[in-house]
Amino acid sequence: MRNLGCVLLALILSGCSVKRVEPTLPLEQRRAAIKAFNQGVRLLQGRGANYYEAVGHFEAAVGLDPDFYAAHFNLGLLFSRGGNFTRSEAAYRAALKTKPGDRATSFNLAQLYLKHKRYDSAIAILTEFVEKDPADHDARNNLAVLFRMKGKYQDAIDQARYVLDRKPEEVLAYNNLATIFSEQGRHEMAGDLFRRALKLDPDNPRVLNNQGLAHLNADRLQEALDHFLKAHQKNKKLEETGLNAASIYMDSADYARAAAMYKRIVQHIPGFLPALVGHAVAVRGLCKYKDAEQSYQQILGLDRTNPDTLFNLGLLYMNFREKPKWACEAFQRYLKSSRTTPDLKKKAQGFLEDIKLSNPKACGDK
Repeated sequence: MRNLGCVLLALILSGCSVKRVEPTLPLEQRRAAIKAFNQGVRLLQGRGANYYEAVGHFEAAVGLDPDFYAAHFNLGLLFSRGGNFTRSEAAYRAALKTKPGDRATSFNLAQLYLKHKRYDSAIAILTEFVEKDPADHDARNNLAVLFRMKGKYQDAIDQARYVLDRKPEEVLAYNNLATIFSEQGRHEMAGDLFRRALKLDPDNPRVLNNQGLAHLNADRLQEALDHFLKAHQKNKKLEETGLNAASIYMDSADYARAAAMYKRIVQHIPGFLPALVGHAVAVRGLCKYKDAEQSYQQILGLDRTNPDTLFNLGLLYMNFREKPKWACEAFQRYLKSSRTTPDLKKKAQGFLEDIKLSNPKACGDK
């Protein structure tokens, strides 16, 4: 799905000025809101990005100015990247309250629903755009993706063909059709459509990525990797291209290249949880335990009770950093997170007992 909102976020996060509505707040209060917003932006920049504090500053900004669209939007995107559906949805809804019908926010909200498999909610949003403008090809291309994800292939094909009938050079419509036919096992037709798309736009990252997936399904690993890397080079904000390349590196135990790829993803998509998790695992595989710890802490800045991170942080402190007190705290936080699984819960309880036996004071026991 094309994420129009990412373009806007890039402008906001690079420090560009934000167009404001007619002021209704006292001047000092408005200045304080803008100051908090800018502090949040600065905290997202650089290797040591602090997502938790950035979120705090954006929340302070909207607390001072409830109509601060850009702050609501950034909160929505950060919460989405951190996997917090409820807070992301609320932030996007707040942004839409300040700018009803805003295209960037609406498309991002539809993408959020897509990620969490709430397809009907996403379809409802994009259908409104098509009803207002039947020639809205971006909305139709995204609807084709949603219908495909629902398994409604004919509806997806109809959306793609509608676009191609009116705009035969629309690359993403060919890409959507090719992906549909690939999923249906019609590989020859899919391959032909991918070739048509690339003939129109040889460097289109979405087409390259989907063709890479087709190669991956056919066990052509090197060809898949080549396509993912080329796609990522063309658009570093298209998250799946880098993740797909990194997953091949991880499966090959090439932790150095995987870590480098995950790091590049986070540099271009601040706060993107899957890349932060991947980076932590990769650098741990390289025995760079302090770097792994930093990645885990950044994840917790986005999601304070992320269960996998708390559990892995406990393992890191227990086995590699020799910090039993910190390990104990991480495992205890995991058990209190209300997001445990039976298997990991049993393991965490066992690790706590081991720590208590070897370091009785580590867990607060006398």
